[in-house]
Amino acid sequence: MKRIQTKKTSLFLTILISFLVIILLFFTFNMVAFAFFKSKYQDELIRFNRLSLQNTAERYNTHFARIKSVLYKVYNDTDVTGFNRQLLSKRDLEVNYLQGKKIIEALRAEVYNPQLFLDNIMVYYGTNSFTLDKEGSSDAEDQFNLLYTSGIYPLSFWNSQLSQKSNFNLLPASGFQTTWNMPDKKELLPISFKLPDSSYMVTAFLDINKAQQAFFDDKDEARQFIILDKDKSVLYQSSKDTSASQFPIFSSGLDYELKNGIYYFKEKDSEGLTYITAVPNAAMAAQLNRLMVTLLVIFIMSLAIALVVSFFYSKRIHRPVKQLISSIVNGQSADLTSSISEFAFIHQKILDLASEKNTIQTELSSKQSILKSYNYINKLKSINTDINEWKGFIAAEESFTIVLFMLRFRSGSFDDTILKKDRAAYYFKEHISLIFSEKIPGCHTFQMEKNQILTVINGRYESDIMEEVLQELKVVFDRDSKYSLFTVAVSSWFEHSSQFNHAYRQVLEIVRQAKLVEETQIMFGSRLLPATFTLSPAQDQELNACLQAGDEAGSITLIGRFLDDMYGKEASVTQFTLFAESIEAKVWKFMDIYKIEQGDSWPLKPLMQQLKECCTLEEYKKVYSEMFELAASLITEKKGESDPIITFVMDILHTQYGEELSLDFLADKLNMSSAYLSVYIKEKTGTNFSDHLNDIRIRKAQELLSSTDTSINDVGQQIGYRNTTSFNRMFKKWTGMTPSEYRRTAMVAQG
Repeated sequence: MKRIQTKKTSLFLTILISFLVIILLFFTFNMVAFAFFKSKYQDELIRFNRLSLQNTAERYNTHFARIKSVLYKVYNDTDVTGFNRQLLSKRDLEVNYLQGKKIIEALRAEVYNPQLFLDNIMVYYGTNSFTLDKEGSSDAEDQFNLLYTSGIYPLSFWNSQLSQKSNFNLLPASGFQTTWNMPDKKELLPISFKLPDSSYMVTAFLDINKAQQAFFDDKDEARQFIILDKDKSVLYQSSKDTSASQFPIFSSGLDYELKNGIYYFKEKDSEGLTYITAVPNAAMAAQLNRLMVTLLVIFIMSLAIALVVSFFYSKRIHRPVKQLISSIVNGQSADLTSSISEFAFIHQKILDLASEKNTIQTELSSKQSILKSYNYINKLKSINTDINEWKGFIAAEESFTIVLFMLRFRSGSFDDTILKKDRAAYYFKEHISLIFSEKIPGCHTFQMEKNQILTVINGRYESDIMEEVLQELKVVFDRDSKYSLFTVAVSSWFEHSSQFNHAYRQVLEIVRQAKLVEETQIMFGSRLLPATFTLSPAQDQELNACLQAGDEAGSITLIGRFLDDMYGKEASVTQFTLFAESIEAKVWKFMDIYKIEQGDSWPLKPLMQQLKECCTLEEYKKVYSEMFELAASLITEKKGESDPIITFVMDILHTQYGEELSLDFLADKLNMSSAYLSVYIKEKTGTNFSDHLNDIRIRKAQELLSSTDTSINDVGQQIGYRNTTSFNRMFKKWTGMTPSEYRRTAMVAQG
């Protein structure tokens, strides 16, 4: 009987046809998607414009509310009301017009806030026809008709505003000439505030173009934007070519209309203001066409790439398979029933592959424990905060109290791996959560940072219960005091979850006031801290002298006395940390002065790190002792190699900077001319004598200004400037700001 021959098909042709079928299906799907997308895209454009206008309306509404709050604050400012009383009750010659200077400074502070987009704030006292703004004071006639003028807002208009009873008024935007000798105008939107029967008013001038860029930044110039007040009068419009009569009458329940080929979108805010944007239909159609052309080009390119890749990968798959079969069967074809001879051969080899299955499974099983360990480590590294509980707390909008647990891990108590400290913190967090949940139901415990655990208590609670829970936790924490120390801070009671940030800052401030004790501290409020600790100029010079002389014993004794004083006055942990940072900076400065290489000073780095982790007075003394011993030895060794003249000069500068020092004084000590000594110092150090002296003095001044309440005059005297003016001038030249500005900046930074 003749055997029926099955037609064979190569693997290459089969794969290529399969790819082409997939490409055809992809082409059909995309054509259908294009047709569907085109019909839906216009609806999406309308939806996008509606949402965009809604967001813009919310931003404007919020911004107007902020400006109203600023106006209310300025209006009720004690200086503003007091000045008004003077104008009402006193004659012109008896009025203290210098009081207006404080008002002008307050107005500038608000105007120069970049988030308010204000050009000016003006206080108009109608009784004396007198105005105050960011530029100063002036007569109302000059202010509104010469200095700050607009065609629709003359002086008579503002006088009429004073006779009205309304509180807040949003007035139509207009071009204002804000400088009398400049013809250019700014488009400003006035917002005024006055109480009924009041003789003065406060007006803010909003730079509407800046607000427009921030709240409605649309690069399409064809798109218009209009703001209407409650009476449907135009407050602002981006294009002056559109009048209110061109707006359509919106159908009931709809917030957009198509009129004369233009889509109009409307949004009304909670204050009754109406926001309208106009988008030409042609612009939407052009945008749709551009998108469709772009998608079509992308599709054609994708189709071409798909055809090329299909052919390439078909050849790539076919070639090694054909070579493999040729090598196995020595070029002889097999009599197979499959239409693809290559797959028929692979089928015959399945039994051989099955025999290798057990070997492969055994090898995988041996690796399984490694995979489990890797998975376990990743779980330990995961964030411990339960985000669902957190969202629940925020959504509840209830009153609350928070308890912050601040951990201080002790140096050497853990291996230098983040994993072990994280695991310990996780265990602490779970234990805190368990104890609080048992005693005060409804609590939520979160891990805010690696060393911060936070418990949120909803509603009111009994103070006795809180005391009981914290004392129970204290017993547990104190057992592990050799590993870590806890500071526990309890906040005040807050009425709403929106006050969480304020509560969190409160407990952070409380824990910063913790004492340097070796036990758990529970703090229910702030305590009165002693003045910030810093070395006096005499102590600073003594320490400099000890370090330069290589006298580690003297350095240790001086710092030890200072630490005992801090501890006796119950300085906070933060104050000990700040003092340690200042000493650390001083030591590194000496390393730099004596040009000690990084490789030689490297052993100081672990000591500096230990200084950050000290938890007791004894630990501080031990680390300071090791640090000064090492620093003194490095300096002594380097001084043996250094220039004796430069060493002498630097010793004098660092130990006597508070005295009258000059080149002549040093030259006399060294028995050389002052001119030669000046050139010598510049050549050897790269810096001249006066710069060395001023650098040392200004650095000490910065330390005294930021950490003490010593007067600026006394600070200058202590560091060697006998004239306050000279001190102020040199400080500003060196730092870019005056001593008083630096002190204010430092106070803000220290929070």
